[in-house]
Amino acid sequence: MSPLRKILCLLVIFSCIVVQECKGPIAKGYGGDGPPTQCKKVDCPTFNVIHSEKEFEIREYNQSLWVTAPSLIQYSIMGGLAKAGEILFDYYARGNDQGVMIFDHYDPGPVLLLDVSNSTALNSTYTMYYYVPEKYQNGGLPKPLESEIKQVKLPKYKYAAVRRVSSEIIEDIILGQVDALRKQLKNTEYKRAVDRGQYTYVMYGELNFNQGYEILIWFD
Repeated sequence: MSPLRKILCLLVIFSCIVVQECKGPIAKGYGGDGPPTQCKKVDCPTFNVIHSEKEFEIREYNQSLWVTAPSLIQYSIMGGLAKAGEILFDYYARGNDQGVMIFDHYDPGPVLLLDVSNSTALNSTYTMYYYVPEKYQNGGLPKPLESEIKQVKLPKYKYAAVRRVSSEIIEDIILGQVDALRKQLKNTEYKRAVDRGQYTYVMYGELNFNQGYEILIWFD
């Protein structure tokens, strides 16, 4: 990846932090309607949908290989994306022992940003994960030059309650969609997920700000 393209990518991310939004469609949350369309262009983790409704779906993911950066405390989800994303983006863009591009389509695969403590925006801890492309799932993944980048198998839980979101990437909207998902789950057989204090934000490629994202709540 050229230095100019990398600078442009980071400018997009940091401009979102400054204004706290990346323009997209009007906020809308909904359940599943087939695999995410972005998975036609990037490698995605596989899952089975075991329950689907208008407002959410329940997935059972197959365990797969991801890489992760150290957890960090930030004031917003965009701050978490920028800080942790820079570390992993450099690794995928030739910052490895083989000097190769790990992803094939410029955009890396899904980014999982886990809000560990989401009690307030100023006290949130974020951990970012990049999905490892299929060609490296069974071995051969280039080693990072930064020792803080680790490989990990995900998910750690059996199920995920998922709400797909078409909206601007704004903290209040994201938290509102998390609340909406919890309310939808409250009177279902999956209500045990409601009390979990964590949620996962999924974006399919760092440059796909306008193509929607997903909110997940993991549970057993």
